[in-house]
Amino acid sequence: MKNITILLLFSLSIFFVNCQEEPVREIFPGLSDDDAAILLQGLLLNQTYTDNRDGTVTDTSLNLVWRKCTQGQVYRPGPNDCEGIERPSTVNPFFTPAEGGDRILWGAQQFSYCSSATNACNRLVVPQILQGSSEISISGTSEAFQSCNSLNSAGANPNTAWRVPNPVELQRLTLQGRNAMILGPFPNTVEDYYWSSWSNPEDLLGQSATAVIFERKRFGESELRTKTDRYYVRCVRNR
Repeated sequence: MKNITILLLFSLSIFFVNCQEEPVREIFPGLSDDDAAILLQGLLLNQTYTDNRDGTVTDTSLNLVWRKCTQGQVYRPGPNDCEGIERPSTVNPFFTPAEGGDRILWGAQQFSYCSSATNACNRLVVPQILQGSSEISISGTSEAFQSCNSLNSAGANPNTAWRVPNPVELQRLTLQGRNAMILGPFPNTVEDYYWSSWSNPEDLLGQSATAVIFERKRFGESELRTKTDRYYVRCVRNR
């Protein structure tokens, strides 16, 4: 009986040794499992983006062409980035007076959705899309609209003209995750709000419109903001 007990214990010990968990091989060393999964998902989603290396990025899945740089930044063909300009900044801690510019924003500029917190800068039918002229008696101008529209030549086809993206298009950019986006096709994206083209249809006074957040903690969320607030813009057009 004693020999049988010893044999059984020996067999169990072999079983548990062979069933030890295999060591995990890190695909992305230094990242947690969750962070690695998000980055991997972003890299896979990046496969639908084609960097044209001319300052534009094509989303083949939605037939959209994006500006690689945030409005105000300047594309550099050689390094294929958005670091072609530095604007002086006295508030940014990374500002170096000797170098003369801000190496965080790289010239990115902010624009208002509309000069008045009304429906002067958008259509009155849903979706209430940003437009160039007012349909109501109140006048207003849109810096965001004018910024993207200035990229179009005279007589450009309105179906393929540069425009402010809608919130669905903007949020699609965030699906790949922040790291994959910035390290991939859209470098130097500012960690702040970006205007979309949609006004808030439930706001009868027309004071608010939708912005998408590219800040780390709330990356990809949308929020209604007052139209006279100034935020960043990334232009897009249909292919």
